[in-house]
Amino acid sequence: MKAWRLLLISTLILPISILSTKVWALERFEQLTWLESDSEVVSLIQYPALVSRVYQENDDQLIWFDLEQSQQLELKLEMIQRAGFSPLFVRQLKHLRQFRQQNRWFEYDLLATDTTLLYMSYAQQAPSLGEAWFFQGQSLNYLPEPNRDSVLSLFVAIELQRLDELLDTFTPTTQGYIQLTKSYQHLRSVHREEIPAYRQRGLAKTGDKLSDRDTLVKRLALVDIDISKVRSDVSWFDASLTEPVKAFQRLHGLTVDGIIGPATIKWLNLSAEERLSMLALNAERSRIWPIQRETIILVNVPSFDMKYWYSGEAVFESKVVVGKTSRKTPLMATKLDSLILNPTWNVPRKIMVEDILPQVKLDNNYLTKNKIDIVKRWNADSPVSAEEIDWSSVNPKTFPYKMRQQSGIGNALGLYKFNTPNRRAIFLHDTPSKHLFDEETRAFSSGCVRVEKADQFATVLLENQGLDELVIAESSQDTNKAIPLKRRIPVHIIYQTVWFESGEIHYRDDVYRYDNVAHNNGKS
Repeated sequence: MKAWRLLLISTLILPISILSTKVWALERFEQLTWLESDSEVVSLIQYPALVSRVYQENDDQLIWFDLEQSQQLELKLEMIQRAGFSPLFVRQLKHLRQFRQQNRWFEYDLLATDTTLLYMSYAQQAPSLGEAWFFQGQSLNYLPEPNRDSVLSLFVAIELQRLDELLDTFTPTTQGYIQLTKSYQHLRSVHREEIPAYRQRGLAKTGDKLSDRDTLVKRLALVDIDISKVRSDVSWFDASLTEPVKAFQRLHGLTVDGIIGPATIKWLNLSAEERLSMLALNAERSRIWPIQRETIILVNVPSFDMKYWYSGEAVFESKVVVGKTSRKTPLMATKLDSLILNPTWNVPRKIMVEDILPQVKLDNNYLTKNKIDIVKRWNADSPVSAEEIDWSSVNPKTFPYKMRQQSGIGNALGLYKFNTPNRRAIFLHDTPSKHLFDEETRAFSSGCVRVEKADQFATVLLENQGLDELVIAESSQDTNKAIPLKRRIPVHIIYQTVWFESGEIHYRDDVYRYDNVAHNNGKS
């Protein structure tokens, strides 16, 4: 494009007063001879002045004459619509489809251009506002104009007829987003007919009679399970069904035993519409998560696991326990700065007030049995004598002291604390309650993240930091010791109920009901 033309475009998008802009924009729309003066599209336009300038620069010609580009735009809008957090995008897509179906191409063109600008703004705002949209119940009803450079890129894309490339520029390019989108498109294309719910009595395992085998196979196929070798000439649970059932269980975080029970049936009967909503929402959520995998620790709450990447490779993985629904583990980004061996535990006030003090009032030996000291302040050397306190008259809410648990095997933090300084006092740590890692749903903590293989994690961390792992072996169990890391490691706690990994799409329960919050917003 010629330099003078870019200069002209740059001048056209300089801001002017809001009132005069709106009046001028409406007049410009009226000058479009191919648009009815009373067209409803005018009331739908979010950026009237900006859209007017776009068409003025394009000699009032149609822009969306390439059907493939229109379909690409509608797919991206549909993903946002299906994700459920934006009444604004729901409305825009509804009218776009209405105009297309009624062959109202002039109105379609205007709204498609305006909604493209809206999509660009959404992509720019998502990193900072996405958490509010996806998790905190804030509906997306308004977006500011996209920035100056983005508007310039739209003019260039129109000039070069590269609207598809422009849309891709504002769409995540991560493998996760791409694969979730592909699964969305595949599921949308195959669920032409409503599949009835799968029903059975009791448990079903290999060799058992099945009253509804055909429905079972159809529901397995909804999640790309390979059913090519499943026999069609039998009515029982034969060997050809065993592996598909196990694969289905693995993709949903269930016990992989090949036995169809209540948990497996629940996921089997998840409707295609619900799966589409989950795929769309989690694809959009990927806009706010970190992309780099050079050196990072990721905790995904719904999958109850963590991964540690070093030099671009996943070098460690472990099950984790996260916060219970009443004390959720927050979504956050922080940095791991040190490893603490045999940590003491400064009991958070909420836990002290709600959990420990009621126990002490019932059992005077509770503090002694759990090696918990009462202190006036965290750095106090000498504890307060518990015998001097009249526990029968203690009001937990006004209790003036703090509590600190001594280090050791019974300490709530276990033998390792992975220190991540932050205002919420959330960190990763070991735990003496190893049995909890055997549970499928592991939301039991008071907010911090418990790591199953904490000893292995500590060793890997030290090795990658160039620190001598013997410092762990040489530390006695009753010695509290902090080992600063040479390089701090980013730690991100995220929330994905659907994600792509190792060539497959995985689903998990919405443990904190955040999916419901987002979906309900889209209906407001």
